[in-house]
Amino acid sequence: MVSNSPCTGSVSPGSPDPAIRHDSLWFDDGSVVLSVEQTLFRVHHSVIRVQSEIFANLFRIPQPNGETTIEGCAVICWSSGYPIKLLMLRIC
Repeated sequence: MVSNSPCTGSVSPGSPDPAIRHDSLWFDDGSVVLSVEQTLFRVHHSVIRVQSEIFANLFRIPQPNGETTIEGCAVICWSSGYPIKLLMLRIC
């Protein structure tokens, strides 16, 4: 367990619905964290950019200052797990 989902607005330990780091898709040197249905994926944006046109376009957009980060990585909140899970399967 790491914290609550960074996408719910509450990231304090001990609150309900803790987010869990994915066992095999949490890379210490990853550059972005995807938060999907209480699961956190820390991956390299260059890898998912190549695998997904949606992410390629997303990473072209400048991100505002002060956004949520985890260990210095920007957090992308994804409301539906299905497309992300398919992407993660392609990466593996």
